[in-house]
Amino acid sequence: MRIWFALLAVPTLALVDQSVAYVTALWACTHQNTLAPHVVHVAFLLAAAVGAIVAGQYWRELSPMKTQNETLARRHFLAGLATGSAALSVLVIVAMWAVSWVLRSCVY
Repeated sequence: MRIWFALLAVPTLALVDQSVAYVTALWACTHQNTLAPHVVHVAFLLAAAVGAIVAGQYWRELSPMKTQNETLARRHFLAGLATGSAALSVLVIVAMWAVSWVLRSCVY
């Protein structure tokens, strides 16, 4: 199904983004490169946004058919759950990226 990436992988991407951004911040501080943390956040944000968009499209696709049988209703519910989970993960990644804009990599 198309929603498993959004349901399982996108929240994991948010956690991996946090870990990689932390390591990248240490590297950026050492090498005086302020672009590296932003590149990391953009890459994870794009992957998470693609997952959210695909799940949202599938959820809208199943909306008129959810009353036909119970299997389609379950798929519609899971697609909505995946869309919400992926959207929340996208917001988390944006919030972590906003901190990178406000604070410098080297804060002593």
